[in-house]
Amino acid sequence: MRFVAPDRYAALKATGKLLSPKGVALAIIHLLQRDDYRVADLVQLVQSDPAIAGRVLYFANAAIFGRSRPIVSLHGAIIALGTFRLRDLVIGLSVMNEHRQGRCAAFDYEGFWAHSLATAIACQQLAHFAQIASEELFTIGLLSRIGELALASIFPQEYSELLVAARESKLDLTPIEQQRFGMDHLDLAASMLAEWGLPEVLIQAAFHHDNPDDAGFADGSRGQTLTHCLSFASALARLCMVDEESRWSLLPALLARAARLGIDSDELNALVDGMVRRWREWGAKLQLRTQDLPPFAEMLAASPPMRRMGTAGDSERSRAPSLLVQLIGIAPDERSPLEQQIEDLGHRTELLAATDQGLAQALARPGQIIIVEMAAADLKAVEFCRQLRRSALGKDSYALLLASPEMESRALQAVDAGADDVLIKPLNAQTLRVHLNAAARMLIVKEEIQRERIGVMRSTDEFAVAQKRLLQDALTDPLTQLPNRRNGLDFLASEWIFAQASGAPLACLMLDIDHFKRVNDDYGHAAGDSVLRQLAEILKSSSRSVDLVFRYGGEEFAAILTNADLRAALQIGERIRVLVEHNEFLWERQRIPLTLSVGVAVALGAKSDSLTLIQAADAALYQAKAAGRNRVVAAK
Repeated sequence: MRFVAPDRYAALKATGKLLSPKGVALAIIHLLQRDDYRVADLVQLVQSDPAIAGRVLYFANAAIFGRSRPIVSLHGAIIALGTFRLRDLVIGLSVMNEHRQGRCAAFDYEGFWAHSLATAIACQQLAHFAQIASEELFTIGLLSRIGELALASIFPQEYSELLVAARESKLDLTPIEQQRFGMDHLDLAASMLAEWGLPEVLIQAAFHHDNPDDAGFADGSRGQTLTHCLSFASALARLCMVDEESRWSLLPALLARAARLGIDSDELNALVDGMVRRWREWGAKLQLRTQDLPPFAEMLAASPPMRRMGTAGDSERSRAPSLLVQLIGIAPDERSPLEQQIEDLGHRTELLAATDQGLAQALARPGQIIIVEMAAADLKAVEFCRQLRRSALGKDSYALLLASPEMESRALQAVDAGADDVLIKPLNAQTLRVHLNAAARMLIVKEEIQRERIGVMRSTDEFAVAQKRLLQDALTDPLTQLPNRRNGLDFLASEWIFAQASGAPLACLMLDIDHFKRVNDDYGHAAGDSVLRQLAEILKSSSRSVDLVFRYGGEEFAAILTNADLRAALQIGERIRVLVEHNEFLWERQRIPLTLSVGVAVALGAKSDSLTLIQAADAALYQAKAAGRNRVVAAK
């Protein structure tokens, strides 16, 4: 996480343009900085601003908190929220109220706050996933993009130009901001939120939520979960802000984010619908623009929206996508008018002869739409359609047959072979437009379905990778990176069952560092941790690939030796003991002498369970300690 350099930040504040809480919010910040503040003083401050007081009461009574009785007093609302959560909430509402408009022409102030409000409410809905108070999540959702608004306020003209350039070129804002201002909205937001006193874990989530996987949080940690929640909430807010066509394209990524949080479809439907309802309620109260959305289940089940296929006079946004239309075997007298009609609809044409070379080119590099003349000499339309559908690229093309009325039966055979539609001559511009629009719509559907499938696959893969990493973390000792006790005992239990059934020998070593307390006392706990890590490397390198060495606890380790009898186990234990005795354990250029005591036990006959093997090796370890340490002793 980065912050703006202190001197630069002070200079920005000195301009008077940097966003800051005012009025009641600023007074609350100052009050809570005192050790002797009273709740009564806090209540009095909030009461001084009726708008803030009403919103605090509304917030405290939100259904998300599940209270059976409404809160009717401001004092009760403040107690329910907690003083510092109240401070964060009032800061967010104050900044929003003070900066509803500004001088940055390309910055959508109302859209910014509508998106921020949607993010805040979505964060609240996700509170139980993050295991953090929903009041705090609301605030960070509201302020997560505050750095963008701050840049628009400090550099209105320059930031407006930057926004226009980024939109036209479809570039990421962050590197452009760094190049132009020597900082970006993430740096500035982190500095502002830290100054306002928000908890560090929330500031980190705001800083990393656009790219949560790059944050470096430990899997399953509170910071990682919170950041993914904020990332998902922001994506959900984006869904609320766009039109139907754009909304469809956002769904795969949204589903992927939900999967990362373990939210199933039923939970997601209820979460989104509840969030949209509360977003509209809050929007009405705060006089922010919102829009109604269909139930989320309907969004998922709906077919992809079809872009309106327009003519040359329509706006750029509604114009049909430009497609490559290949014309095969079209008669010379029909070719020019057909080309002109297709190009008038905004598409490109490519003429191919009905020869082996022309057909081979069509199969190798098929256009998105292919119009084939049924009457072309030497062209077997049925066979061509069959080959087209067999080719890797041609199976996604839209094939249209151009036929005279008497050839309708042959055309139907070609349809059975893979053609999509038939154009009956004579062909007028209106008919051609209808068929090309239908073709374009079908291609859009295929494209969206493919995109959705890729999104779902990516979601599944990401989820599987994350789950694998979480499982690995759950089974690994964080200090030594060896398997942890749970992992080791699970391995022992499975090998025990195999050994009992097969009669194969199974041995266990219990290894303990001699006088480890002296290491901590003489060199410090950091040195002790370093010694444990160095020992773990020795144990890993000296064990067989079929065995498992794990940290049993503290300075004690264990090794499960598969298919090892007592003689082999004693040899392995002695080899490890000698390696440790002669190894140079270093800490800050100091050599720390170290020895190891080892207890050995072998599974002989029917035992009650695998733990008896651990207990026998542990008893042998204590015998090694009692006999003078730095030795290997077998259980009796």
